[in-house]
Amino acid sequence: MGIRFENLVLDLLPSLGLRPIASRYRIIKDGVEVGEVDVLAEDEKGVRYAVEVKAGKIDVSGIRQAYVNALLLNARPLVVCRGYADDAAKKLAEELRVEVYALPDYVFLSLDEVVGAFTLAFIRAIASVFSALNEIDEPTARALAECPDYSCFCDKVKNCEEVFRNLSRRLPASYDALRNLAIIRLAIGSAAHQTLKG
Repeated sequence: MGIRFENLVLDLLPSLGLRPIASRYRIIKDGVEVGEVDVLAEDEKGVRYAVEVKAGKIDVSGIRQAYVNALLLNARPLVVCRGYADDAAKKLAEELRVEVYALPDYVFLSLDEVVGAFTLAFIRAIASVFSALNEIDEPTARALAECPDYSCFCDKVKNCEEVFRNLSRRLPASYDALRNLAIIRLAIGSAAHQTLKG
């Protein structure tokens, strides 16, 4: 839910006049990571915003986190959430000048916004698939494509448990998903080879 909500917020920020610059932006001070902001964004005047995204309601702790992260980045604090958890959170946000944009439980989008959101989601999915394809070397891809199950894969690949564990850290964890990615990788490689040959 958190990642999906964060992606929704990334798609909605332009309607607030903000351009996302980076997501999951790590805050580094003197070579040490001291925090992370969900989205770093900028308005048309170049003013930066440290955007904290909460899928639920924001509490006092979340307000403090947004304020400190923004302070560390010399940016304005903004929280996008479903509202305040209580009056204390609202009061603290006012005192610290943390801007809170509360989305309703249901978000209604225009047809153009829906098309835009689906387009961005599709592009993210394609980028994710192509990134995943690069993680699988050709011998491993061949073994995955040829083997309908894990035991067959282990018969063909040395240290199969370690190979599978390493792939599962970065890619979908199911054998079936990895096998399908391997089949796509080999098909793309074959098509590229045919193109170069022809």
